[in-house]
Amino acid sequence: MTRYLLFFLTGVATATVILFFRGYVSVPHNVYSDVALRAGMILFGLTSWLTLFRIKAGALLALLSSLAISPWLVRVGLRVWDASIDAPQAVQFVHLGVSVLVFLSLLVSVRYVFSRGSWRSGTAAPGFVLKLILAAIPLAILTTWFLVMDKV
Repeated sequence: MTRYLLFFLTGVATATVILFFRGYVSVPHNVYSDVALRAGMILFGLTSWLTLFRIKAGALLALLSSLAISPWLVRVGLRVWDASIDAPQAVQFVHLGVSVLVFLSLLVSVRYVFSRGSWRSGTAAPGFVLKLILAAIPLAILTTWFLVMDKV
């Protein structure tokens, strides 16, 4: 259950930060932010759902998504933590928070991808009905994203 929440929160945090800076601060699009945005959407829209039913497959997708987000985090980090730019502390804290979430997602996904165990097992804690309810949350957000994607 905690893997689901970690992947979900990491994806939501990444996508929210990118969309916030694109929409309100008018940061221009680039390849790094486009890839990180899509990886964040996959992380909370598909990976968190897949982790409920197939732990290793979800962890593998989380590993790939976390690796796709990392170049954007490094590029943003070089700007945010540069002493000559004098970025606001709030932006530095947001970057630090997202970086910690992505790093934890990366560590957890590596742990489950390379551990022993079946590729067919799912998350044992929640019951099947709760799994379906939890799966509906990211799928509803992902569907909404596809509806408003052209407007963002």
